[in-house]
Amino acid sequence: MGTAASASDIDPHSAYDGRSNMIIYGIYEQLMRLEDNATDRYIPLIAESWTSNEDQSVWTFTLRDGVTFHDGSACDAAAVKASFERMVGMGLGPFIVIQRFLPDPATQISTPDARTVVFDLGSPQPMFEAAIAAPYGSFIVNTKVTMANEQDEDMGHGWLQLNAEGAGTGPYRLSSFEPERETVLERYEDYWGGWDGNHFSRVIVRVVPEGGTLRQLLEQGQIDMVDNLTPEDTDALAANPELRVDRDYTTSDGYIIMTVAGPLESVAARQAMCWAFPYDDVVDGIYQGYAKKGSGPLAELCRGYDPATFVYSTDLDKARSLLAEAGVTEGTTVSMMLIGSDEAAKQMAQLYAANLAMIGITLDIQAVDQSTFISTAYGEAPADERPNMFPWFWQPDYNDGWDHLWPQVACDASFGRGANAGVYCNEQVDTLLEAARDAGDPETYQAALSEIQNLISRDDPAGIYYVQIQWITILRKDIDGFVGVNPIATGLYDFYRLSRVTA
Repeated sequence: MGTAASASDIDPHSAYDGRSNMIIYGIYEQLMRLEDNATDRYIPLIAESWTSNEDQSVWTFTLRDGVTFHDGSACDAAAVKASFERMVGMGLGPFIVIQRFLPDPATQISTPDARTVVFDLGSPQPMFEAAIAAPYGSFIVNTKVTMANEQDEDMGHGWLQLNAEGAGTGPYRLSSFEPERETVLERYEDYWGGWDGNHFSRVIVRVVPEGGTLRQLLEQGQIDMVDNLTPEDTDALAANPELRVDRDYTTSDGYIIMTVAGPLESVAARQAMCWAFPYDDVVDGIYQGYAKKGSGPLAELCRGYDPATFVYSTDLDKARSLLAEAGVTEGTTVSMMLIGSDEAAKQMAQLYAANLAMIGITLDIQAVDQSTFISTAYGEAPADERPNMFPWFWQPDYNDGWDHLWPQVACDASFGRGANAGVYCNEQVDTLLEAARDAGDPETYQAALSEIQNLISRDDPAGIYYVQIQWITILRKDIDGFVGVNPIATGLYDFYRLSRVTA
């Protein structure tokens, strides 16, 4: 696998970006997982079956017999409970996936026997099934291994960010992890799924920041899969008879996080930045048929999307007027940190900078590697010490608008507890998020989400929601077992089911 950006954190209970999770997906497993391209059908993994009571407040999972962690120890009910306790207790990144339902896993999870895990949620929770299968956060980790490597009461987090020895149950174990260079996974001989049939014994994920080099390596057969090359490279590769191109819209949308501090502290200033953005130039000029204009904070495929959400267009006169109202003077500099290997982001920033220059604003573009970007966006620096903007993509952990929006805009989702890199906080939005989370009927749920979408887009912008892209995977035709990208789990590949067709 060739990728332009590197994994930066392979602790499943803190990692919250696709490149890190691509590695995690091979090493660790959930109780269950989304099936192929479905957003509401599941396949069993560590659990062989599951049921709920009539009102879906209690869920019972029966574990497979004989599942072991990579150190040979049993992945039994006690281990599963301990893993959920660790994830919620750490309170990092994707913890909200489960914390929504299990604020106190120590008392809410029971283990009647070694193969039975019971989740008592306290109220009807039909979305729990989807959350347990979410491709972020719900992975089962061997806490005996993590606690053996604990330092300063970090639950082994510092160690697990770069190591995985003995920690997972997945088909592959970590052989080596060199951030910004290469990760190697080797098959775990005692994997419960077995190794009959055709499987790759070794998976190498190479970091190649230059898209042109990635294309050449794919054409030469030195790598087998890449994703999201430029439209020009994708068009050229689509004509290659040795390659296959898969393209799908997903629940992901592209946006620019705006930091609520400095020149963008006021509502008027952030509205101005939305009006100044060159939407059509970016969508048509950069993505060239592989994307469409963003339709607000939720993608069209996401549950809870409201087609009536306010959508900006480009209007430099409005932008100029709002900047004056906000007291942002001509000559002001606004900073944008982006991932240097993301060619589309760099081109977008240049187009945006040209528009801003016409209204007297200088855009300071800071291109960094993905590890630096992630550590800055998810770090603990206060708002006034952060870049003013972060281009990013986001999708829900499961098909739920609340889950999509909470990590982006909830007051408690900053500083590594979510993806609220702009330290946005609006009490009305938080109240509506609670209403959507606890809604007992579809009408209440939709009404709350509709209001949130207009609040964070039009009335008190948290970001500039500018594009919905197609996820593009390009692979050699001798790779078998690829069924496309799941709309929820974009950028994650089931390496175990892949194989190479031989003549």
